[in-house]
Amino acid sequence: MNLHPMDPARRALTETELTAIIARIDAAESTGDLLAAVISSVYDTLLADIGLTLTTLPNGHQLDPRQFHIPTSQWHAITGAVMDRAAAWGTGPELAMELINVLPSSYDDPAAPVPDTPRTDRRPDLLHLCISRDAVDVIAAASQHVQALATHYGPGSPEHLKASSSWLAALSGLLSMSLGADTRVHRDGPLSLLVNTGSGFTYGLIFHGATHARWSTAVLADHIHQPSFPLDAPRPGSWSFHS
Repeated sequence: MNLHPMDPARRALTETELTAIIARIDAAESTGDLLAAVISSVYDTLLADIGLTLTTLPNGHQLDPRQFHIPTSQWHAITGAVMDRAAAWGTGPELAMELINVLPSSYDDPAAPVPDTPRTDRRPDLLHLCISRDAVDVIAAASQHVQALATHYGPGSPEHLKASSSWLAALSGLLSMSLGADTRVHRDGPLSLLVNTGSGFTYGLIFHGATHARWSTAVLADHIHQPSFPLDAPRPGSWSFHS
């Protein structure tokens, strides 16, 4: 039996079906198990309408997620349950991208049933944060740099506010468990850090400083270029995440 590409499966899951799918998700014991559980439980439920499962598809038939549609509210209930479960291993961001590719499409149906299941905090009890000695020096230098901007340009200046808000976001990111409960931080430059997370994802917290001319003024393209900040002032800039 083949699924006709012009006749996609489009229906709401029943509350019982959706509850069973979420139970399968909650029972997963690893990231790989979690992804397999959500794929098999969702598609086995929808394929049951034509008497099939993923393991009983006709030889040579490949499942096309675009042939299936479920209500948007139910799609979010499933992905939300996956993110909650993945928090135990810090692999939620990784799975979020994968789910877009493997889950059915969605459509609006305000009447679709969504069970009121309690959200469970699956994060580990402790975050293990290891910071190298050089990274400690970078953190201290970055904090001093932000304070120097406040002293030179003023606490309410754009230069200070941009730097301080981005540095606060960078520090908050180090304390997040969304990428695992084992984070290691190393130096990656005078004001930049390299972060290795428990999920295996590595990213940089990079300082991007404003530029200035080599001399106090320089003639560029027939006009005088003024430096963006005084040469004797602390360098404005901000921190951002880079994978």
